[in-house]
Amino acid sequence: MANSVPTLYILNRNYSSWSLRAWLVMRSFKLNFNIELLLLGTPEIPDMGIPAAAALMRRAGPTSKVPALHVEKPSGEIHIVFETLAILEYLAEDYPEIWPSDRYDRAFARSLAAEMATGFYGIRKYAMNIRGRYAFDPELYTEDTITQLARVSSIWEDLRSKQVGKEGDKGFLFGRFTAIDAMYTPLAFRLLTYSLRDKIQGKHAQAYVNHLLSTEEVKEWVDLSKKEKEVIPADEMPGYEGKQLTNVDY
Repeated sequence: MANSVPTLYILNRNYSSWSLRAWLVMRSFKLNFNIELLLLGTPEIPDMGIPAAAALMRRAGPTSKVPALHVEKPSGEIHIVFETLAILEYLAEDYPEIWPSDRYDRAFARSLAAEMATGFYGIRKYAMNIRGRYAFDPELYTEDTITQLARVSSIWEDLRSKQVGKEGDKGFLFGRFTAIDAMYTPLAFRLLTYSLRDKIQGKHAQAYVNHLLSTEEVKEWVDLSKKEKEVIPADEMPGYEGKQLTNVDY
């Protein structure tokens, strides 16, 4: 890796689930990096889908999406690594501990990361909204959501049951924190935001959600999210306007 400090481009922390994943890996492994925060929901750029928003997002990279990691080559040229999984693999070339050390665990973790990136839309239809806390809505609790919550419960319960009691277990899916834990963190936030937490099956899976949301780095992201006052209308869940619960917190 070049000697210069890379810059991670992210969107509003309250909403940007993919920004969280990349940031959480880099922060948890104590990597040195800068942040370029692209804020929407401001008076100048009130929402997605307008020319000013498109211009802002182009600063991130060729796909106009976040996260994007800007790194300096030895020649001094800036290279942009885009897409979260590509960023994780780029970083893992210098920091292999980002993934599990066992070859088969590592392959499984990468498979799960790809599944998360391309699936679970029954759950991901719930927009990540860290500041929001809403009552359970049975109309949104579709068969797809039920099936996918059962799937993720099974993954978490199985992996955690194999780690409990092992020497050095830190409460994560493969014992210590790895990239797959970051991949699941936005999903865990959705469980809390939309009162789906009790739909997770299995005592180890439930304990994993509690542990994941209680880590120092996740709490740091939550605190930073709460300091943001911007609202992105396109990222708010339709039908939830005015339905926020009160007197609740993470």
